[in-house]
Amino acid sequence: MLAPFYSACPVCKATEARAVVAFKELSYGRCTGCGLIYKREQVPGLGVGYEENYFKHNRAKYLSRWDHRVRKCLRQVLVCQEYAPHAKDLLDVGCSAGYVLEAARRAGLKATGLDYSQFSVSLCRERGYTAEYGSLTRMPFPDASFDIITLKHTLEHVDQPMDGLREIQRVLRPGGVAFVIVPDAAYYKIIVMPRKGRSFRPDRRGWQHHVYFYEHNLADACARAGMAPVKAGKDILRRRLAKGLRAPYEYVRFALLWAWVQVCRVTHLRREIQVIAQKPKADARLPASHAEAA
Repeated sequence: MLAPFYSACPVCKATEARAVVAFKELSYGRCTGCGLIYKREQVPGLGVGYEENYFKHNRAKYLSRWDHRVRKCLRQVLVCQEYAPHAKDLLDVGCSAGYVLEAARRAGLKATGLDYSQFSVSLCRERGYTAEYGSLTRMPFPDASFDIITLKHTLEHVDQPMDGLREIQRVLRPGGVAFVIVPDAAYYKIIVMPRKGRSFRPDRRGWQHHVYFYEHNLADACARAGMAPVKAGKDILRRRLAKGLRAPYEYVRFALLWAWVQVCRVTHLRREIQVIAQKPKADARLPASHAEAA
């Protein structure tokens, strides 16, 4: 028997939603306020055994294509450093096998991982990285502990995403940045084949993904949590690298990336979205329109 999962939108708190897709085990709706797609109902206990079924049987998958994954993460860390050039350390929430931790180490940052899977924490420690056990919504760190926090394909797994974003804001130092990546709710398979794609099916991602963001409401969620969105999208010019002999390559890379991003946005081929949000410095405040209502 289905039980309520969210009684209201977890971002804007609107109570009205239009049906998106329904299975006998769960259903999703689209918020009429902010557009967020969220899980409305689910069979109790559907996600029991997450760690055993998702982590422990995927060790080989996590460690496959290690170099490729680390290089991709390094490009993302370098982007974060564009907005936080002062950064000395990084926290990766949902650290998996440690790809971001290795990338941060190569970028000269002190890296720490956090995961609610004991398997992932043990795997990272086994490979020589610093990792702690804990959840996004209750991180075991003091206020203002890190300059960069990365959150890649983790927020959609959290049943209270706004609490998670507020916790990121708490743990960030003033002027620090959060790098958030989630699946794109505008991806064509979500729009045209919600029952056949993997996003909602209870035997694929439906049991573990609770929310699907569009670019605009992910940026809005960061703002509601007290962080100013400074960039949405992957088309970012790395100015720190656009110098000297490397400059032409960096400008060509940016132009091609910008063009590809526009094509993917228009054709709905984009599988994921990313937002970089910055915690205001001590002498700055977010605009009143971005403040979360008390």
